[in-house]
Amino acid sequence: MKAILVSQFVSDPSTLRPSTVPTPSPEPDQYLVHITHCSPQHADILHAQGKHQNNNAKRGWCFPPFILGYDFAGVIQSAPANRIGRLREGDRVFGAAIGAFAEYICVTEAAIRKVPDALSNETACAMSGQAVSYAAVVHIAKVKAGDTVLVSGASGGLGSVCCMVAKAIGARVIALAGDVGKAEHMRRHMDVDEVVVMQHGWAQKVISLTDGRGVDVVLDNIGMVNDAIRCVAYFGRIVILGFAARKGVMEEVKMNKLLLKSVTVTGYRFGESGRRYPDELKRIWDGYLGMLQQGQVKPVLYGKYNGLQDVGIALADLANRRVYGKVVVKVADAYEGARL
Repeated sequence: MKAILVSQFVSDPSTLRPSTVPTPSPEPDQYLVHITHCSPQHADILHAQGKHQNNNAKRGWCFPPFILGYDFAGVIQSAPANRIGRLREGDRVFGAAIGAFAEYICVTEAAIRKVPDALSNETACAMSGQAVSYAAVVHIAKVKAGDTVLVSGASGGLGSVCCMVAKAIGARVIALAGDVGKAEHMRRHMDVDEVVVMQHGWAQKVISLTDGRGVDVVLDNIGMVNDAIRCVAYFGRIVILGFAARKGVMEEVKMNKLLLKSVTVTGYRFGESGRRYPDELKRIWDGYLGMLQQGQVKPVLYGKYNGLQDVGIALADLANRRVYGKVVVKVADAYEGARL
């Protein structure tokens, strides 16, 4: 099969091209999935460069050679022979597992979910990684109607869904944009209350929008806890989701700044939380898919990418901060009928 194989860490992931590698053979408890779509993200850039926490020499587990990629959608080609479960050959599924930039992947049932009939594989792939956004807003930050919420990286995949979920709950949303172009896009196409460009004086602008009080919640997708502390109200909540590190460098926070405002900072590791608390994970997915099927959250797709040969182009667009919303690469065709 074709796949984006990382034989050694690279400084520029945009140079990666498909290689021919053996098609994987599933273990007795695994499904073989024919991938139709994959969704590159910033974490993939860090994985390819060896800068992700999963690449840590002492505590990591992701080392070359490995197939890059995480979020995917596809069709089950084979299921465990003695499996008595909810998934069958021919089912359309979406999920997350290292090795997604390929034509096939082997995964356990825990890594995949059935695509709802009303959704396309493209939509499911685009939205699969954003359950973390729903969980961060609803279950971790516990945003409620009337709260004022600041979202960093608001034009990106995680940030845009944070905005949608907070608005659906009834919060006032201030979206933080990286540049003027993305700000204009958000003003035209996203249902947010205010858009602030992350340039000189932006924090004071946020504070002025709250009449000096500060925001109730900051959802930090990019690694800006120190800036968030400046913007948050007394007893405010800051939630860090995704791999929040600008250019792979984690920031340092002075604890007295948290003390002075009685600020709560919560780091949210969605995958590990789901493994430890499966009942909570089920509630998260039920709520998130419910919002998705009701149209309260929708994919914001950037560009058109066809074939694994376009993965490098997609990674370059992500690295150069051109992207708003999500990138989805079409890997193969799948009959899906008339779906969203």
